[in-house]
Amino acid sequence: MSMPALSLTLLTLVLAPVEPPTPTAGPGRAIEIVVETKKRPDWLFPGLAHPRVQAYFRSGSSVGNSLFDEPQAQVRRPLVRAGAIKVRGAEGRAQRKAARRFARDLVADVRPALEACYADALERRPTDATRLTFHVALSGEDRGPVTVSAGVLGDVYGNACVHGVLEFADVVAPQLEAAVDIPVWFWLQSV
Repeated sequence: MSMPALSLTLLTLVLAPVEPPTPTAGPGRAIEIVVETKKRPDWLFPGLAHPRVQAYFRSGSSVGNSLFDEPQAQVRRPLVRAGAIKVRGAEGRAQRKAARRFARDLVADVRPALEACYADALERRPTDATRLTFHVALSGEDRGPVTVSAGVLGDVYGNACVHGVLEFADVVAPQLEAAVDIPVWFWLQSV
């Protein structure tokens, strides 16, 4: 479009007659609003009559205990889990994988005894959650001793209990030269 044609078009827009706005509302005049609703798919937004919604309302899973029921004692169960295991001195990916598997098996083999150590430590000094880090040196013929490198499980007796349990765990160590740091988490689960 050329420059004169563009300016002529803009001039006609400016000089075009402007109609006054039609009054839509005034004293004594009602405004009519029309709302069109679209039907939503029933599988995406089910209504109250949908069987899944009715089943949800009939189940007591979301409601919990009634205020009129007898109060139930809160069960707190000690739990143990191995955290992110660090392997030092391994020569390859396969050796690191074998060392991590050994560390996870070491904790899993004695998990009930570790939970018992934590429950015993809770009676002496209550702690909601704690982490101990253990160090194990692996060699070509056998594993070295398990040592506590960081953390306290309540008191020194808690650490001694966990140390003894892990020291006498019956897990075969891989035949490789590496050192493994095993963080072990202890916490309470409320049931």
